[in-house]
Amino acid sequence: MQVAAILFAGFCSLALSGCVYATGGVETFNLQPGPGGDAVLETRSASVSFALSPTEIAYARDTARVVFKRRDGERTTRFVSMDPNDGYALCLRAGGDYALLVFQRRIYESAISQAADDAAILRSPSDTAVCRDAANWTRT
Repeated sequence: MQVAAILFAGFCSLALSGCVYATGGVETFNLQPGPGGDAVLETRSASVSFALSPTEIAYARDTARVVFKRRDGERTTRFVSMDPNDGYALCLRAGGDYALLVFQRRIYESAISQAADDAAILRSPSDTAVCRDAANWTRT
């Protein structure tokens, strides 16, 4: 009964918030009753492609234009990191400048609302070190 109440409360909060994020049909967690009837959340790694969605490509292009002040930019063709807990990281560069764009979740919708936009842009040399070694760049 407790599991049903937890699931119902979770569904209601998502429905009322107006923000339900697409997972692309990939199950990333599983809520199971544990010992004593308490709910236990099991996380699973998402087995999705490293390929970017059209919305993620457009977001990377627009971000590169702003970050690099309209200079011609490039992005990696695939994510350099895909971790449901830490985010999905994509490298951007223009000239000798690098940026790491980290999406908190995969984006499959055709657009991102301002309320749901929680991507992080990291520019420090330590954060963008992975980008200096990245291969497979394409124009944004």
